[in-house]
Amino acid sequence: MYKVSCIVPVYNVEKYLEKCLDSLVSQSMQDIEILVINDGSTDSSQNIIDKYTNKFPEKVKCINKENGGQGSARNLGLDIAKGEYISFVDSDDWIERDCFEKMYSIAKKNDSDIVICNMVDNFENGDIIVYDCINYEHPALKTMSACNKIFKRELIGNNRFPEKIWYEDFAFTTPLILKAKTITPIDGNFYQCHVRNVSTMNNHNSIKNLDIITAYEEIITKTKNDGTYETNKQLLEYILLEHIIVTTINRVAKQENKDKAKVIKQLINYGRQNISKNIKENQYFKVKDKNFKLIYFLNIKGLYKISKILLSISNKIKS
Repeated sequence: MYKVSCIVPVYNVEKYLEKCLDSLVSQSMQDIEILVINDGSTDSSQNIIDKYTNKFPEKVKCINKENGGQGSARNLGLDIAKGEYISFVDSDDWIERDCFEKMYSIAKKNDSDIVICNMVDNFENGDIIVYDCINYEHPALKTMSACNKIFKRELIGNNRFPEKIWYEDFAFTTPLILKAKTITPIDGNFYQCHVRNVSTMNNHNSIKNLDIITAYEEIITKTKNDGTYETNKQLLEYILLEHIIVTTINRVAKQENKDKAKVIKQLINYGRQNISKNIKENQYFKVKDKNFKLIYFLNIKGLYKISKILLSISNKIKS
């Protein structure tokens, strides 16, 4: 059995793929398998993959499939992965050389279900932002990315990514965090994200932001099936509040297209239907600062334009 299986979905990333795969084949821990899932690429990605499968046949495996999106590519990788732990690396990102060695070592030391490291955003203009993903009240309140974590294969079980929607990481990772018995943070900036000027999540397709409701509903279904729903009701309510009413509405509010108002209205209605009137008593909401609470109350009342102005002023002051 491999110590770590790394699943890499690939779709038309010829410009970035070599840097990603170089970081994987040069890992200081040798006992890993790299599952490259070519999701119907039409550029030269396959030629690049072939170079690595020929040079590292014991380590790099390529599986070709028709284009179905990142979720379906990852799911195919999950179906065939043999590693004790599972990781995910996006094909335009890369990881530090000792990433798997250090994360696996601490996982074994603590019998961890999940190990989490920090993420670093590397922008094309040279800017860098480090996301501290290990200091928080609860692991579910930080990044929902699947990429800065290794998961014990037994924990994942039959859990899979939803396909052909945005926010698939949100739907996949949250139930696993709530199900895990031992989650271990490691203080290292091991996962490096390449942030393109126009990414999927930051483009101006407002309608696709409604996928977060689908993702959240899947989280509720999975946690009820896992038996973790009742003990995490307040946390799940807060997750809805932060991810849908605050973060997603603020993102959509910045966009300029005809669907924006309609999308925000649907997000607000969903929040009003599912967030308690006693939200002030929620243990996770109570500890938030005044600014966060103000943005929430403005957004849930439909006053997101005021939130947008306040956030713009705040960002200018910080910069």
